[in-house]
Amino acid sequence: MEQATDALNRWLTQVREALLKEGTPEPTLTELAHTLRMLSEGWNALDTEVQSPIGSALSGAQRADNLLESLSEYTKPIARASAQTFTLRYPTWRDVALAYERITLIPSDASEERLERAMLAGALAEPNRTLAQRTDDLLKALVALQPFREYNLSTALMVALAFAKANGIKNLPDPIQLAEAVREAEGAPNLANLLGDISDAPDPRTFADLIEALVSLYRGTLMPAEQALQERSLVRLSQLPDTVRETLQPVPGPSSEWRYLTLQDLIWINSEVMGAPQAYAYDRLEEATYYQYSYRQSRDVILQSARFLWGYLKYRPFAQGNLQTALIAVLAFLEINGYEVHLPVEQAEEWMRAVAERRRHPLDAIRQIAVPHQPSKLSMALRELVHHLIEHYEPALRALDLAPAHR
Repeated sequence: MEQATDALNRWLTQVREALLKEGTPEPTLTELAHTLRMLSEGWNALDTEVQSPIGSALSGAQRADNLLESLSEYTKPIARASAQTFTLRYPTWRDVALAYERITLIPSDASEERLERAMLAGALAEPNRTLAQRTDDLLKALVALQPFREYNLSTALMVALAFAKANGIKNLPDPIQLAEAVREAEGAPNLANLLGDISDAPDPRTFADLIEALVSLYRGTLMPAEQALQERSLVRLSQLPDTVRETLQPVPGPSSEWRYLTLQDLIWINSEVMGAPQAYAYDRLEEATYYQYSYRQSRDVILQSARFLWGYLKYRPFAQGNLQTALIAVLAFLEINGYEVHLPVEQAEEWMRAVAERRRHPLDAIRQIAVPHQPSKLSMALRELVHHLIEHYEPALRALDLAPAHR
C-alpha cells in the first residue's frame, strides 16, 4: 500500500498549501480537508479492503470535487478508524485567540474563518508524522496565515508548545533556548529539532491553562526576540523620501516623544472624578498602568490606547469609579499624544459600557473617536486637560456612577 500512502501524502500537501493561500477557500476544498484529516488520522487502522479502493481514488483523482465524491462512499469507515485510533488533542481557534490575548494583552481581532483555516491546515499531517513533526506543522501553518496584526510568531509558538505538552512531550525548550532558535532562524524555528519524542503521559490540563502557564514562562524572552526581528526588517524613517516620511511620521511630530500616564496620574484622576480619594490595590493599579506601553516600537497611539483601556478594565484597581477613571484616562492619553477626541457627551456612557461589557472591541472603539490634530494643541498641561474632560463629560460620568456592578 506504499503507492496509496504516497498518493494520500500528495493530496494532504496539496490541500494544505491551498488552505494557506490568501482568500477564502471554496467550500469543497474545506470539506475535502476535513475528510483527508480523518483519513490520515485513521489510515493505518483501515482494513485492506477499504484502504485499497481509497488508494485508487487518491491516485486517480485530478480535482478536489472528484476526490471528495469518491471518498464520500467511505465516510463511515474513515470516521470510525479516526475515532478509534487517533488520540492526539488539537487546540481550537478560540485557544489561538486566547494565546494572542495573553501575549499582547489586548483582545484578538482575527477572523474566526482565518484561524479555523490555519488550525485545519496545521492538522493535515501525513499518517506517520511524529508528534514533534506535527507540532512543527501546526506552528508553520499559523505563521503562514499571519492571522493577527502583530506577534504572530510568539502566538503560534505558544499554541504549538501547548499542543506538544498536551500530547505527552515533557521536555520543552527553555525560554532562552527558544528565543535563540527564533533569532537563528530569523523567524519560525524547526520545533521538530527542539522537541524530543513522546516522553510523558499527556498533560490533562485544558489548552487555556496550558497556554496561560506557557505565556508566563516564555513571554519575557520570546516577545523581545520577535520584536527585534520586526525592527530589523523595517526601513529606518530617516532613510525614506521626504514625501513618504511625512505621511508615516507619527503624531505628535518629529521628536516622537510620547507622554504616558503615571500611577500618580491615575490616582489623581480617580480622586478628581469621584470627588475624594478611593482605596486601591497597588499591584492591580501597576499592572493596569503598564498596559499603555507598547511591546514594540511605540509608534501606534491607537493600539496603545486600546491596550491601555482593555488592561485597565481588566484590573479595575480602585474601590469606586473605575469606569469613570478609565473614560477620562484614555481620552486624556489620546489628547496628550496628538489625537482629538470626537465622542459626543450623550454617547460617552454607552461607548464606555460597550467596551467594559465586551460588546465592542476596544480597538474599534478607539478608532471610532480618535482623529489626529495639530501639534499646537499638545501644550496643554495634563491636569488642565483632565479638568476640562471631567467638566465636559460630567453627565456621562454621573450616569456611569449608577452602575455598581461595573464600577
